[in-house]
Amino acid sequence: MKYRIFSAGLAVLLLAPAVSAQAQEKLRKNETYCLQQGAGGGDTGGESPLLCNFETLQQCIASKTANSDWCMLNPAIDYNKKRG
Repeated sequence: MKYRIFSAGLAVLLLAPAVSAQAQEKLRKNETYCLQQGAGGGDTGGESPLLCNFETLQQCIASKTANSDWCMLNPAIDYNKKRG
């Protein structure tokens, strides 16, 4: 019985990184560009958090609500790795 539990646990640990990488890649497809709302946005009185849910630059630009908002590449993505 202990062997079955150990084997099942080991299988989960070995498969988790592959599943995680696939899920992460799917998520990142729609997170290529981020919208940063300018100073004074949100309840914090300063800059708001990045909104990184845009696949294209045009989608990001269309979501701007003020002249102080700007779009950028998602800093959390390693684009060098994505190209290769």
